[in-house]
Amino acid sequence: MKKIIQFIFILLFIAQINTASAVEKGDFHATVTTNLGHHSFIPTYSLKGLGFIPGVTLNMDYAASPYFSIGGWFTFSGKSYSKADSSDYLFNFKYRHFGIGMRGVFHLYQLISEKGNTKLDADKMDVYIPLSIGGGFRLKSKGSNLPDYQKFKGGAIVGSGIGMTYYFVEHIGANLEAGYCEGSYAKIGLAFKF
Repeated sequence: MKKIIQFIFILLFIAQINTASAVEKGDFHATVTTNLGHHSFIPTYSLKGLGFIPGVTLNMDYAASPYFSIGGWFTFSGKSYSKADSSDYLFNFKYRHFGIGMRGVFHLYQLISEKGNTKLDADKMDVYIPLSIGGGFRLKSKGSNLPDYQKFKGGAIVGSGIGMTYYFVEHIGANLEAGYCEGSYAKIGLAFKF
């Protein structure tokens, strides 16, 4: 136990020595998150109760400048209902959805820190506004009693929100996003900087 605590302190010390800005030109950021709520593509689904389906989102961004990144995203979600769920028409219903697209990210915290001459912790913290566009697709559900869900369907996903990443070590951080993001209402996960 003593060695583990010593190892953690050494890692924290090294992370403090090698400080850099949370977003620098040329950085590549990959974020893996769990969706805390899921929305559909435009037009929205006619079924109620599908708004809080869990899912996974992968975001990949390249920092073109300290204030702006551009990249892509992929999201997947799904849920199964069975006879035990006691709904009228959702017996043996399977739902699978994925989305893919691109996004731009405006790093607000970096701009305020540098241009506003403030004492913000911009080397560990990144507060940003993502703008995303793409497509969402619902896969066929052979087990559905609803004819509309027995066929492949797709539409546009357009959204924005606000996000925050806190790098607890130089290249790994915690990430949180909220808004009408890439197929989700809120996301929480890990961010990796290369």
